[in-house]
Amino acid sequence: MPVRLEADLAVPARATLGEGPVWDERAGLLYWVDILGRAVHRFDPGTGEDASFAVPQPVGALCLDPAGGLVLALADGFARCGPDGGGLERIGRTEAGAPFRVEDPAVRFNDGKADAAGRFYAGTMAWNERDPIGALYVLEADETVRLVLEGVAVSNGLAWSADGRALFYVDSPTGRVDRFDVDPGTGALTGRRVAFEIPRSAGVPDGMAMDATGCLWIALWDGSGVCRYSPSGECLARVDVPVSRPTSVAFGGAGRTELFVTTARIGLSDRVLEVEPLSGGLFRCAVGVAGAPVGRFGA
Repeated sequence: MPVRLEADLAVPARATLGEGPVWDERAGLLYWVDILGRAVHRFDPGTGEDASFAVPQPVGALCLDPAGGLVLALADGFARCGPDGGGLERIGRTEAGAPFRVEDPAVRFNDGKADAAGRFYAGTMAWNERDPIGALYVLEADETVRLVLEGVAVSNGLAWSADGRALFYVDSPTGRVDRFDVDPGTGALTGRRVAFEIPRSAGVPDGMAMDATGCLWIALWDGSGVCRYSPSGECLARVDVPVSRPTSVAFGGAGRTELFVTTARIGLSDRVLEVEPLSGGLFRCAVGVAGAPVGRFGA
């Protein structure tokens, strides 16, 4: 049987669609987003303070840059700003040199993460969460954008093996975790295959993070928890969350041994929200295992 743990509320944020937590080890802060609330949050575990700033579009994900700023995946493209949102500017261009934008209004950027080489992988999803019209892109350190995967419905969790030669990836409606071979020099993805499947009864796989032992911690949308899976798909531990819709996870805190969990309120009826008033909050749980380091853009 999986080890059972329980998450505690860190911030009663009531986010519409909390997502994308990223731990800034240098500053000791956790950044996360409310996609539909068009806000970037900065949580200080030492003080319990959670501050936020507004952005002009839905914001699917973010990563850190070496200077302490942020790179954002907005609804239709990429932007850079300071840690408090100052100096927001659009970045990203195609390999032909034209400004990069996602022109299809039926999709928006969703989850994303930087790899150890400093590439920011970010994927799009269909607004209807059904049609496979999304894609996975890479924002390179020189700010060019490459398409690396098409035919995606809801691009979600990303996690790399310690040697950077394998990428684990979630397209949520498939109910699977897929594995790609990665060329460490170019970031090219090949050899896609199914790593393991998650039963629908457990929830829908969403955001994920890898720990230092190579296990994957996956938020289970409509599953009220986060499970720690071995690379072959065995559930080794479960973190129970007192809301239906966990969305993503990140390791942080001292030694990166604390798991932070974002959650959502979107789509829940008033009746459900009466029972789950903490939906949309940020949660935390000491899990007794360290998370893998987090990449920074361009590092």
